[in-house]
Amino acid sequence: MDLRQSPQWGNFLSQIGWQVIKIGKSQAYLKKLPLINCSMIKIQRPFNPLPWTEIDQLAKKNHALMVVIEPQTNNYNEQELVAHGYKKTLNMSLSHTATIEIALTKPIDKIYQDFSENARRNIKKAQTHDLQIKTVFLKNTPDDQTFQQFYKLLKNVTKVRKFYVPGYDEFFKKMLAFKDSSALIFAFQKGQVLPIAALWLGFFNKTAVYMHIGISDQGYKLLANYLLVWEALKLAKEQGMEVFDFEGIYDPRFPTLRQRWQGFTQFKKKFHGQLVQYPIAWIKFYNFWFKLFYLCNTIFTKY
Repeated sequence: MDLRQSPQWGNFLSQIGWQVIKIGKSQAYLKKLPLINCSMIKIQRPFNPLPWTEIDQLAKKNHALMVVIEPQTNNYNEQELVAHGYKKTLNMSLSHTATIEIALTKPIDKIYQDFSENARRNIKKAQTHDLQIKTVFLKNTPDDQTFQQFYKLLKNVTKVRKFYVPGYDEFFKKMLAFKDSSALIFAFQKGQVLPIAALWLGFFNKTAVYMHIGISDQGYKLLANYLLVWEALKLAKEQGMEVFDFEGIYDPRFPTLRQRWQGFTQFKKKFHGQLVQYPIAWIKFYNFWFKLFYLCNTIFTKY
């Protein structure tokens, strides 16, 4: 099961304006567009086979402009999507199209040895700085003060790497949704009160998910990000997880999408693991004028 089919993800989206609707074994997400009495529907990494009649009825009942399906790799069937009126999108991707997964079923020493030489060297360098590691399970926190420390570090990354991050209100809702199934791993300089880096790690089923990392300029200098990934892998294994999912990397199959991800993609690749590439999203239009508008905006788009 992908993170986007988890109850936690559905809980999060329900807090930011989406309706969560059960279709077959999967969750569909519907957003009303009240000014025009229409909606849009997205179905991300659903279980196969899909209940096509149910999806069609849902779309028509809610005057959907479109339905976007982002398939998972298991039992992926292009012919079935085509047969039900879906087309590959040219430039739409609501979630990442590739990731890296590390099998946690291997001995922890073997996992470490599988890292690139550069990653192992940087972990050792970080350890020489005598950084202190503190793990906080969010279910044990009475308020959001700890999470605010993480968010401040995350905002620093957005300034340095020029990424967009939603405001704290949205992140607070995400934290609430994953509060019972995630932890923050902090790195501190010895004797300092404020952390220099933090990694948010989620748990569901048997998968540990690298949610986000936040880091200060000093944290970069001391290579705290490398040490935090290593600590996260050890924690995930201790918690009985079987897979560590880096939750998204830049995908060269679609060079115009998420170009700014290339930097942290190189960082994640240093820990090796298995490359997972998802199929591109598929779309079905239920409104002629919206279809025409979409096609006009994508006619010159190249993969």
